[in-house]
Amino acid sequence: MSDLPRSPERSAAMECMTPHAVIITAEPTEHASGNVCVVDRGASVALKTDHYEITMVASALQSGIAERRAVFEAFARRLPAGRAYGVVAGVDRVIDAIERFRFDEETVEHLVDAGVVADLDVADWLRSYRFGGDVTGYPDGELFFPYSPVLTVEGGFAECVVLETVVLSILNYDCAVASAAARVRDVADDRLLIEGGSRRADPDAAVAAARAAHIGGFDTTSNLEAGRRYGIPTGGTTAHAFVLAHPDERSAFAAQRDALGTASTYLVDTFDVLEGIRRAVEVVGPDIGAVRIDSGNLLAASIRARALLDALGAEGCRIVASGDLDEFKIAELEEAAAPIDAYLVGTSMVTGSGHPTASVVYKLVAIGDSAGAGVPLRAVGKLSPGKITVGGRKVVHRTVDRSGFWTAEVLSPVGAPRAGADAHDPQVVLVAGGERAWQDDPVEARSRCAARRRGLRPEDRVPHPRRSPAIPTEWVGMESPAATESANGEQGQPAPSGLARLAGKGGADMSRALIIVDVQNDFCEGGSLAVEGGHGVAASLTDLVGLDRAGGGYSYVVASKDWHIDPGQHFAAPGANPDFVTSWPVHCAAGTQGAAFSPNLQVALDEVFLKGQYSNGYSSFEGVAGSSEGVGLRDWLAERGVEAVDVVGIATDYCVRATALDAAAAGFDTSVLVAHCAGVAPDSSAAALEEMAAAGVTVVN
Repeated sequence: MSDLPRSPERSAAMECMTPHAVIITAEPTEHASGNVCVVDRGASVALKTDHYEITMVASALQSGIAERRAVFEAFARRLPAGRAYGVVAGVDRVIDAIERFRFDEETVEHLVDAGVVADLDVADWLRSYRFGGDVTGYPDGELFFPYSPVLTVEGGFAECVVLETVVLSILNYDCAVASAAARVRDVADDRLLIEGGSRRADPDAAVAAARAAHIGGFDTTSNLEAGRRYGIPTGGTTAHAFVLAHPDERSAFAAQRDALGTASTYLVDTFDVLEGIRRAVEVVGPDIGAVRIDSGNLLAASIRARALLDALGAEGCRIVASGDLDEFKIAELEEAAAPIDAYLVGTSMVTGSGHPTASVVYKLVAIGDSAGAGVPLRAVGKLSPGKITVGGRKVVHRTVDRSGFWTAEVLSPVGAPRAGADAHDPQVVLVAGGERAWQDDPVEARSRCAARRRGLRPEDRVPHPRRSPAIPTEWVGMESPAATESANGEQGQPAPSGLARLAGKGGADMSRALIIVDVQNDFCEGGSLAVEGGHGVAASLTDLVGLDRAGGGYSYVVASKDWHIDPGQHFAAPGANPDFVTSWPVHCAAGTQGAAFSPNLQVALDEVFLKGQYSNGYSSFEGVAGSSEGVGLRDWLAERGVEAVDVVGIATDYCVRATALDAAAAGFDTSVLVAHCAGVAPDSSAAALEEMAAAGVTVVN
């Protein structure tokens, strides 16, 4: 498909992707023409913050620390489950927000009237607030990994801390969308990608999402405000309502042809795809630009559509696919060589494809004993289990091998030697002395993102059940979070672990694995077969193990997934009611968001076992390794010398039960950690636990 000629829409989009002029306005403007990016400097964003930011300022003024030199970092402790990298987006918007962070008289009066501000000194401080510090960080389009200092904010304590909420609200959303967009671009080859999620998001978020998706690799957007504000190419033709408003498809196609021309995209699935194509070609002619299919089996429909278009003499007509697409579905279509030329992706883009936040935090890492740029700083950091903060201002060097692939994200103190002569320095100066020092636009950021992703190995650019970053985060000249947490545990503050709960059962030298059973979206709240407490189980497992294994004490951590392709009678027949004993509603269909892990599950996994492709697949021991076809869980554990397993997950009375019983039958010293399980019903869960105990499974409450 890559050798097909570009559609007119694609060519126009590519022509627009040249560097844009940037117009900065104090008031919103009505339009932008040509390659012009309009950046609005509108109303203050000072109240788009949390109450406690203002109370911290008040307390800091009273205690005398408000003006002390301080350094804050914005970083993510971990990547969302299943992600090998993250894409930075929103940094340019953060700079805009800092410039617009002002407390005018009306705003201050509101805070006083609302009782948020009760001190005249605090009110005066807010009136005069202007950020005068420095910001360094990763520009839009750069990649990030666990603990990458995406943003470093330095200035007086109060002037920095008050920015926390607005910085995080922008970075968390924009990075999530850009990361999802990049994953789609990774699997879509050179297909035209259209972002169309505006109707699935808040109007302001939709504009931000269009910008972030463009940075991640999308070509065009349906959002007109994003086109006006950022110069992103926009596109769109008609919806099903337009077709239904006409007497028949032919008259609808004729009206569109007369208004938009033959080169536009015609929606052909309102009634029947093939009949729609015949009518469209009949009305528009063989020079028809494109047809869009928005429903049904897109693989089968696109194959039939391509054959029919060619038979009708419309060989140059492009096929656009849409309809709840994400990176997994597109990967399947591409792997099957579907004759699709463009993808329109909506909901999964504006929701971060299952991970609507990048989990970025904003933490104090250094503080001085007085004000002033030259004041010595002392490193400070949290020691909370699972939430370790590494103190001190950091520099980053990303190392590269001889093939040009990234090898590590190296973090070290300021002044440390470079990690290598060819290392990449992702940090740039964004704000200096309160003044913008970096100007970017989405086109430049998009090119940067594409260049950085070329440094990833091919396997890290394909959706895959791997659960670790593409490259490690290495700490040079400073202690890593894992080492800090381990040392903290040795001082009598151990993080909770499965081994600790078992109080030495099996011996400390026994090789133990944690088996996480089916903690997937469809089995959690909001899913098609939801179990109450599912997302809570996911969060508890993140606390138990996490990405750095600091708390778990396990030699290996694996997970299973229901991955149904055609499970036969396991799914109730269409139109029939499931009996919830042997037949169930459709759930965890392979490659869907329902089959994805809960976003609360942020755990480094050694392997994922896919089960139930063509059967019910209750036990994790029925699954095969996602990265090594044909290897089952029993053999995988045995090859690694595992003797004991802890079983957790969903649901206690079904798949956890089946997995634990199979583990015990296979000779593993088996325990079920009830606190990290969720069951369908109390009675059946209790009965399942009794059955497991009778089979020799240790039930740990």
